[in-house]
Amino acid sequence: MANPFANLVARGRLLTDVPLAPRTTWRIGGAARWFLSPASPEEVTGLLARWPPEIPRLVLGGGSNLLVADAGWPGAVLDLTYGMQRIYTLNDPSGQEETVIVHADAGASTSALAHFARLHGLSGAEFLGGIPGTIGGALRMNAGAHGGEIRGILIEAELLDETGQHHCLAVERLGMGYRRCGAPDGWLFLAGRFRLRRGDPEAIRATMRGFNQRRRASQPLELPSAGSVFKNPPEGPRAWELIARAGMRGATCGDAQVAVKHGNFFVNRGQATADDMLTLIRRVQDAVERDSSIRLELEIKLAGHQERM
Repeated sequence: MANPFANLVARGRLLTDVPLAPRTTWRIGGAARWFLSPASPEEVTGLLARWPPEIPRLVLGGGSNLLVADAGWPGAVLDLTYGMQRIYTLNDPSGQEETVIVHADAGASTSALAHFARLHGLSGAEFLGGIPGTIGGALRMNAGAHGGEIRGILIEAELLDETGQHHCLAVERLGMGYRRCGAPDGWLFLAGRFRLRRGDPEAIRATMRGFNQRRRASQPLELPSAGSVFKNPPEGPRAWELIARAGMRGATCGDAQVAVKHGNFFVNRGQATADDMLTLIRRVQDAVERDSSIRLELEIKLAGHQERM
């Protein structure tokens, strides 16, 4: 079929049949029929306003927290990391105000925001330094680590609805909770504005270094993963404890493995397929349910898969 996006991407990139495995942290998945990298928020707005309704859309940031099917994505992938990575302050970072407001585009990485804050002597974003992915994904999932969450520093977010209409919503209107956001699934995050407080640069650096040391000690960073596979139950043991208790730590399916170091991280030992990983996820869910009568809920997102879990 003719490319339906040929006239909708002017300054950005428009590619076809693009492998998605190299663009995900799991290094798993087939190709996308179309791959769109808009160069600006205005170009994103134009795309959504004229998006062909019959073509499914997948928003891709850093590719973390995502399992793409082996068959790939049948529609178009919207990549915001090409032209939407701005991070800047909205008031003078060298001024006298106790807090500084920082704007971050959805395509900027979470670690970039953490290091921007560190360089400007701003505290509050340290926990983002070790979280893979982008600001857009972090807003969608209310990403968190080390006791911090995005909603704790967020003031407001800019979003586009499915028709390309712009919305600016205060954090109180986003319905954020544990690893979730109440914004409609079809809406797309453009940017967030965050309230950070002035702090001692060396203390901020030391906090981030401590977080990174804990991360290296407890997570299997030497192999491709997607972060935590399951959400922690609202009360009781954490997901990794339930998985260990069910005897599934180290379990494998093909080259997919439940990490020995951290039971809620599933790793790709080299040639794991999406089917391998999905089969392993299902086995772990079943084993935990048999052992603890708890059905673990996915934290990762599935793209291109027919089944629901």
